[in-house]
Amino acid sequence: MSSLLPVFGGKQGRGAGRELEARAASGAPQTPVWFDLDAPPPLADVQGRRYEYLRLSVTDRCDLACRYCMPPGGEGDHALRPELMSFEENARLVAIFARLGVRRVRFTGGEPLIRKHFTSLVQAIHDASEATELVLTSNATRLAPVARELRAAGLSGVNVSLDSLDPQRFREITRGGDLGAVLAGIEASLDAGLEVKINTVAMGGINDDEFGAIVDWAWARGITPRFIELMPLGEGAKMTEAFMGVPDIVHRLGERVADDAMGPVVTGRGPARYFASAADSSRRVGVIAAVSANFCDTCNRVRVTGRGDLRVCLASQRAISVRDAFRAGASDRDVAWATCWALGGKAQGHQFATDGGAHEGVGMSLVGG
Repeated sequence: MSSLLPVFGGKQGRGAGRELEARAASGAPQTPVWFDLDAPPPLADVQGRRYEYLRLSVTDRCDLACRYCMPPGGEGDHALRPELMSFEENARLVAIFARLGVRRVRFTGGEPLIRKHFTSLVQAIHDASEATELVLTSNATRLAPVARELRAAGLSGVNVSLDSLDPQRFREITRGGDLGAVLAGIEASLDAGLEVKINTVAMGGINDDEFGAIVDWAWARGITPRFIELMPLGEGAKMTEAFMGVPDIVHRLGERVADDAMGPVVTGRGPARYFASAADSSRRVGVIAAVSANFCDTCNRVRVTGRGDLRVCLASQRAISVRDAFRAGASDRDVAWATCWALGGKAQGHQFATDGGAHEGVGMSLVGG
């Protein structure tokens, strides 16, 4: 972790070595005496942005290999099981974040439902902090059998990746995915009472002729559809010719959105901006403009990878390891301080356009995109 500050100081006497080892493992400097976890400062960065949303990856593996996300044979650096954060460590981390003011946790991956007994993690976190909203991002291939269990465990919503309604095209984009299983997962989630949104990566010349059909299909089921600009990360960085900005996406939706769709819009709790339907103001369609109109100024999210690396920005490879800190004996107070310290060094924006290609080495599934 060459990008992290060195660790200096530490208490003298019995246990001093263990405490210093824990701080060194996280990468953060010594916890200052004034830092009080019972009355912590706001979780904010130097730009004044407040953080209330944790994206928690529970695995970097996936049963699909979407062409904008993962190489055909999978990533070359998947974590071994002992390298992943345990469920107990995940639950402990969420409890610490809740004390720092985080009120929303999104489980990500890879595909979270690959992780065995995932429902038990949802239940444990819900039981420990009922004030925290728990949601999931999934490809839904394994969702149908467990949707009701997840709802009963405390999950309130799910965002499902759906890049095509054509079975053959879906197989091509996902490199073998079964559209039927995904649609069954969506229907089961609706039946279970989960709030469902669908995420479609907008790709010119690949799926842009389906945008209208996807919106109509979603609205007919009471689902909010959302379109995401193709981000220049990992495999997506090799698909620049397929990029579509928000104006192109909205143009493809035609008369489905209001005439003033490019005017003032409604923002949600995350990065999406929502436009109203032209025919029914209760229906919305979202866009996530990570590139053409980035939302860095209003960022409210912190990410933790399956390996336990805390990343303050999806596009940054700078991280501290909460997993290593836990396993070296760090206290909750030390981990909370390390989190506050890491956010203090967050850049103003993601710098997708000026990184010289460095983002091609950022695997989306490895960082919990």
